[in-house]
Amino acid sequence: MEAKENKIEITVVTPEGKVFEGEVDFISVPAKSGSMGILPRHVPIIAQLKTGILKLVSEGKPVYIGVCRGYFELLDSKAYVLTERAILTNPDNKDAVVAELKKKHDITHDITEETKKVVKAIAGLKTLRH
Repeated sequence: MEAKENKIEITVVTPEGKVFEGEVDFISVPAKSGSMGILPRHVPIIAQLKTGILKLVSEGKPVYIGVCRGYFELLDSKAYVLTERAILTNPDNKDAVVAELKKKHDITHDITEETKKVVKAIAGLKTLRH
């Protein structure tokens, strides 16, 4: 698909496959360095994503996609979003989708719980030695 001069061709991909592909007039990216607005003919850019809402607008109609970390790349009129997970959503459900993505993909919680178990096990072994 060849993008028109006043459009951006965007593909959103997760490890499971494509979530979205199409031509848009505007992209709002939840970049780690802050939200970015992208219009056609924007300078080339690569940005790290944070968990948040990717907003795509085509002919005045927005599409909202919750994304969980990853990368955004724009070169010429082609944009790519590579993300761990993406969920199509609507304006009323955006906050719930972001909360779900943060909860399911926040590895610090899992590490903390696992670390607690390991610390308890090590403490138990130390008491057996004495």
